[in-house]
Amino acid sequence: MSSNIIGSLIWIIFIFLSLFTHMIIKSLSGEVDFVITLFSRFVYSLPILFILAYVARKSFLFQVNNWKNIALRSFFGFITMIMVFSSLQLIPIGLTTALAQSSAIYVTLLSPLVLGEKIGLVRWSAVIFGLIGVFLMINPVSIINEKSELSALGVYLAFGSALTHAALALILRRIGKTEHPATTALIHNLLTSLIIACTIIFFGTKFYGKTGDYGIEIFITPNNTLYTLIALGMIGSFVQYLMAQSYKYAEATILVTLRYLAIPLATLFGFIIWNEIPTYNQVIGGLVVIGSCLLITYREIKKK
Repeated sequence: MSSNIIGSLIWIIFIFLSLFTHMIIKSLSGEVDFVITLFSRFVYSLPILFILAYVARKSFLFQVNNWKNIALRSFFGFITMIMVFSSLQLIPIGLTTALAQSSAIYVTLLSPLVLGEKIGLVRWSAVIFGLIGVFLMINPVSIINEKSELSALGVYLAFGSALTHAALALILRRIGKTEHPATTALIHNLLTSLIIACTIIFFGTKFYGKTGDYGIEIFITPNNTLYTLIALGMIGSFVQYLMAQSYKYAEATILVTLRYLAIPLATLFGFIIWNEIPTYNQVIGGLVVIGSCLLITYREIKKK
């Protein structure tokens, strides 16, 4: 079996596990305070990430060459996750996934400013068509006229997550040249866990997002919901690990193409579990976004 096939299989498992975490988060909406879900996603991933980092780096597991880049990675990673998790509580999982996957469009837009890259006519055309696709999915006119059945806040959060994920992707390009992925993942989750823990201490668990039947007391009186939160964090750690492992085997261009499998899969799961039916605009817009992102990927391959 070729290394590209192995890497692709790992990537497909990564996609399914990532979608599974999103489905857990959506299913916990209204059952657990959002801040508790967010905290669990990070803190329960730490043991496995610590083991993986120690196996990979031994006593150098916390060695970092550029703390500024690590801080930026943690900031944009945290903001992106807040936006994605929040939007999952408000709009269909398929729409959240499609808008989040449009980040390749904004990476291309930001590349000249951040990385000094030149963008040709074909990629500019792909960006323009991609933005049209995003416009169709969001349908801002109906939101402004208050004729949309979608939550305006949920749509804006999903759209914002694509922008912050684009910034994160550009930062990861820099970090990948100087830092070990196991260390950056461990430090990111550790810092974020500490920030959320301090926030809970000062503000409680009901100041942001949907509130649920359980707050901080879920950690004192364990039940099946707590075990679900623990599973969420553990699966999240494997998501990060598998993503890094897939790049060790397969070419990045193959994996970037496969990532768009997440959109139809999320839409399918949303229909089966929550009876979420995408509108005509969302389907057409999603297809336009996928096509635009694939064209951007093709031009990246040809350029290199």
